Amino acid sequence: MSNNQLIDTLMLAISKSLANLHTCTIAKVTKVNAKTINCKPVTNRLVDGVSIELPEFVEVPLMTLQGGASYIHFPVAVGDYAMLIFTERCFDGWYNGQDNQLPLEHRMHDYSDGIAIVGINPFADAIDIPSVIQRTGDTNQDGDITHQGDRNQTGDVIHTGDKTQNGLFALTGNMTVVGDGGPGTANMTNITINIVTGDVIADGVSLKSHTHSGVQTGTGDTGVPN
Repeated sequence: MSNNQLIDTLMLAISKSLANLHTCTIAKVTKVNAKTINCKPVTNRLVDGVSIELPEFVEVPLMTLQGGASYIHFPVAVGDYAMLIFTERCFDGWYNGQDNQLPLEHRMHDYSDGIAIVGINPFADAIDIPSVIQRTGDTNQDGDITHQGDRNQTGDVIHTGDKTQNGLFALTGNMTVVGDGGPGTANMTNITINIVTGDVIADGVSLKSHTHSGVQTGTGDTGVPN
């Protein structure tokens, strides 16, 4: 065998090995399970000159943004695109709770060992990069929230539980109070209103300086309240 033939043989062997060394690929979600997804790669493979679609991958674990007991987990829908990252070795043992053990299988960079990161889009559907944090969609929050800075709310707010307000509460618009007596009433038993300074105007009438005319106890107006 000549040197050129040897080089050609080695290059062919290397090429075939690289063709089966999988690093990452793009796939489309076909099914959403309780903790995993099914997905199908969107890039075909060339096998003996023929374009071959890859099969559906089932029960693929998802990557979650997590630290300790805190995490952010986004809903996944059929049709979403995901990046599949393939680990160097079989992770079946680790996935079933066994750390620091030899791989259960001797496969390397195999399609069987993919982990999905959902949220990649083709250019036509790519989300514009915002200048501030953008959050779209419904949110369920378990745990405390600490917020600093202004907050602009558009839409209804439904609050269940106690609420403590420290600082000025300014209301522009109407307020409807529903109490024990039905709409428009309030149980004032445990409500205390302290007005330190200033005046209260209701329908253009001053609480501090209004008078009453036509009272039965006299012919003139009453004096200002004291």
